[in-house]
Amino acid sequence: MTTQQLTGGQMVVDFLIREGVEKVFAIPGHGNTALLDAFVDRADEIELVPAMHEQGAAHMADGYYRASGKIAAICTSIGPGATNTLTGLATAFADSMPMLLITGAVHTYMENRGVLQEIDRPHGNNFPRMVEPVVKRWWQPSRLEQLTVALAQAFNTMHEGRRGPVLVDIPQDLQAEYGDYTPDTGTRRPATRATGDPAVIAEAARLLAGAKRPVIVAGGGVIHAEAAAELMAVAEHLGAPVTHSFQGKGAFPADHDLYAWPCGDMGSIPGNGVTRTADVILAVGCRFSDRITSSYRPGVTFDIPNTKLVQIDIDGFEIGRNYPVEVGVVGDAKTSLQSLQNALTDLGPGRDYRSTDYFAELQDLKAQWDEHLRPMRTTDYLPMTNSRAMVEIRKALPREGILVTDSSNPANQAFNEFPIYGPKTNIVAGGFSGIGFGVPAAIGAQIGAPDTPVLAMVGDGSFLQTGTEIATAAMLGVPLVIVVLNNGGWEAIKDLQISLFGEEREIISGWKNLDGTPYFADITRFAQSLGCSAERVEDPEKLADAIERAFATPGPVIIEAMSAHELPWTEMHPTGWWDITVPAYHGEVRDDYVAQRGF
Repeated sequence: MTTQQLTGGQMVVDFLIREGVEKVFAIPGHGNTALLDAFVDRADEIELVPAMHEQGAAHMADGYYRASGKIAAICTSIGPGATNTLTGLATAFADSMPMLLITGAVHTYMENRGVLQEIDRPHGNNFPRMVEPVVKRWWQPSRLEQLTVALAQAFNTMHEGRRGPVLVDIPQDLQAEYGDYTPDTGTRRPATRATGDPAVIAEAARLLAGAKRPVIVAGGGVIHAEAAAELMAVAEHLGAPVTHSFQGKGAFPADHDLYAWPCGDMGSIPGNGVTRTADVILAVGCRFSDRITSSYRPGVTFDIPNTKLVQIDIDGFEIGRNYPVEVGVVGDAKTSLQSLQNALTDLGPGRDYRSTDYFAELQDLKAQWDEHLRPMRTTDYLPMTNSRAMVEIRKALPREGILVTDSSNPANQAFNEFPIYGPKTNIVAGGFSGIGFGVPAAIGAQIGAPDTPVLAMVGDGSFLQTGTEIATAAMLGVPLVIVVLNNGGWEAIKDLQISLFGEEREIISGWKNLDGTPYFADITRFAQSLGCSAERVEDPEKLADAIERAFATPGPVIIEAMSAHELPWTEMHPTGWWDITVPAYHGEVRDDYVAQRGF
């Protein structure tokens, strides 16, 4: 390749284009002006997508990857332009999502002088050390010839092993300085996947083949590795019910007869029912967080080590991290499951599982779950329950459509109630569980999957944190639908306060005006003021029709669904245990709190 004289900014842009990056979510500032200028002459090859806030830009890039499987970059300025990305980075880090953050930095020759927006204590130009806990690695080149080396290593790091975000912090003078640039002619990354040790996989196969009550727990690693087909093959061979983590939702279709719905504190009757009585569990790409283990309370969701655990994970640190394993396999989910299926086939034919008592038991547990959910799903109570809203949303969202949620009641109830049928059609901030992820992530997802219907389902609290990002959707005509369940406050926390401490001790979670009357934001008029189509729906019978109209409308549409804001209509459906601060006497958890949860 011919050596060219380019600015550092031009080098960055050319490198991104050669790596196949198509979108860069950005906010301009004085710290990245020279870098952004380099995009002007390459606008037909790479697109800058404007965001309203740097946190939103990070969530957009995250949602874009989760929907499309393609890495996006984020480009922000120095100081607050950089620090505002931290929540988005932490969300991607917790959920193992690759993301490239490029920030502006102090000029190399002015570092440690305390210039405008420099973080200069205890070290000059110190922003990367703020980010360090939530990125796989960071770079801060001080010479122009280090820039492309840093970028190459950044892409290697994002793709290698357990994926995650990275930072390249580029001083302002390097962005504008000219230097020699010779593009790479070869590749710097392997083309193979890491597969588990064949002898260990054979041992896992023998254990699973001999199990009478096998269960599979699917985590986000299955979706990362695009291993849904391999997961199904193993499940059907074993006749194993399949449950999942927050990130694993969609790895197995909800209408498959082996689907057991989720497990954990916000799990389901069948999910927790099969996991706590299993003799062997196969966990794939799952880190066993407190949310899907009922805070590790023995016998609630899992009964390990009485139940034997086979664990497959790309990250060896996760093997045995929270539960002891009988067999631990370090490897990619797709190739390791392929090897496991081959080993199982060598041991004998698959089971005729539909004729077994175990299968009949699973169907009975699923019927119990349907009956448990029925009252909240079918009620005509006004304002509508979240459960009823989700029934109507599922009617209107096509099977291949993408549902985006973030945290709190909407995300928790979608986890244990909303049917999802395929990988990458359920996007949730499961690990970091940040309020405010949903709207910008949905915008990124719709940009990443322009031909797929995308619907964000968020609460009013979430919308009020990052809802300004709909301005980006309005400017670009992004055709997504956002359903805002408006209940006038932080309903999940309000219910938690009431359940733990009593109704009289609820504080700041139910929003009120000065005169004590309830406060409800006018989401519809706000959305319209930013250029979006919007309407308010109060009758649940009209919600599905409103969503269908929204999908047929050009550009973004916000539907404000007025939802229940009083117990018992706001109750969720916990079937497990979550260890949070509860009233206690002499260190003992209050008996009535335990009794409410069935222990």
